[in-house]
Amino acid sequence: MTRTIIICLIYVFAPVLIIELYKRYKFFKSIGTIIMAYAIGIIMALTGFSTSDNAPMIETIRALQNEIFPIICVPLAIPLMLFSCDFKKWMKNFKKTIISFLTGVVAIALTIVVCAYFFKDKGVEELPKAAGIMVGFYTGGTPNVASLKLALDASPLTYMLVNSFEIMISFFFLLFLVLKGFKLFRKIMIYVKDDEAITAKDVSAVSFEDYNGFFKLGNIKRLLLPLGLAVAMLAVMLGLSFLFVPKDYIIVSVILAITTVSIVLSFWDRIRSTPKLFETGMYFILMFSIAIASAFRIDQVKPEHFQLFLFILFITVGCIAVHFLLAKLCKVDADLFTVSAVGLVFSPPFVPIVAGLMNSRRALISGIVVGLLGYAVGTYLGVGICAMLTYFQWF
Repeated sequence: MTRTIIICLIYVFAPVLIIELYKRYKFFKSIGTIIMAYAIGIIMALTGFSTSDNAPMIETIRALQNEIFPIICVPLAIPLMLFSCDFKKWMKNFKKTIISFLTGVVAIALTIVVCAYFFKDKGVEELPKAAGIMVGFYTGGTPNVASLKLALDASPLTYMLVNSFEIMISFFFLLFLVLKGFKLFRKIMIYVKDDEAITAKDVSAVSFEDYNGFFKLGNIKRLLLPLGLAVAMLAVMLGLSFLFVPKDYIIVSVILAITTVSIVLSFWDRIRSTPKLFETGMYFILMFSIAIASAFRIDQVKPEHFQLFLFILFITVGCIAVHFLLAKLCKVDADLFTVSAVGLVFSPPFVPIVAGLMNSRRALISGIVVGLLGYAVGTYLGVGICAMLTYFQWF
């Protein structure tokens, strides 16, 4: 009982430590909050504290990891993060930005379907679900990945392996860009020089994970309305789903319904103007990430999982390559393609880093727009592709 309580407390309050480290130290800021959350969970798992079969109340602990925390955290995080998105503002007068976003969506859909077909007989466990989760990685990152893990009911092992492999592979793409690799795209694609240099004020204006003042009482009070709406949405959607939706489709219907209603409510100024909405959603994502990572069992990792690694490798490289080709055909300029890829693969919070290196204000805003649109459509697309692959019974 004591261990179960301690594990619960770690899940709930470890994000506070993560946030403080992220705020105070450049090193941890460079690592990112999600990686820190996974690290805490993995440490809990590798030490056996959260996975030992001999631990008292181990079934309760597993329920916390695989059911209770995911079912609570993800449906609450989705609306809070989407509430903060000003889709109406971002989508005005951004024709090329929308084209770049659409080429990215087509790239992920096409690449995943092709890769799934070629890997159908390679023994990859839960391949349709792994494919669906990968959609989340190329449509905004962790928030969509978390919602797809829950919606598709992927096993913790599949989720952790897909997550680990994708982070490992995509790191090299980010490193390539940080080392000024975007200059290669400028030589191959159309390059439109931005006369407006980026400033610290520009970056601050679109900052996502700004935890300064996050724990202030005034901000917490203002968050009560959107948080109450998120809780009410979860309760209502669960209730309606239990009444009208077949048992096997309850979770996916709840996630899709919450996503849809959240996008609609994001047009309500009173909700959207609430401070620290995105950061509050991230707090729930951090709890979810620690819980899922703490369920990881290294003894379940087998040599045949190398096929899953290759599957993720081909998807990641293929998505970027196909996105590049489609963007070039549609005459999207180099900087817009670069920040679009960053917004989709790594999520909007990474866009200011690369846009700052390119010294382009226009690229900064466009990358944010693409990432936000990815947040909006990623869950639908991931569920759709998984359903399609399963329906055609390739597996």
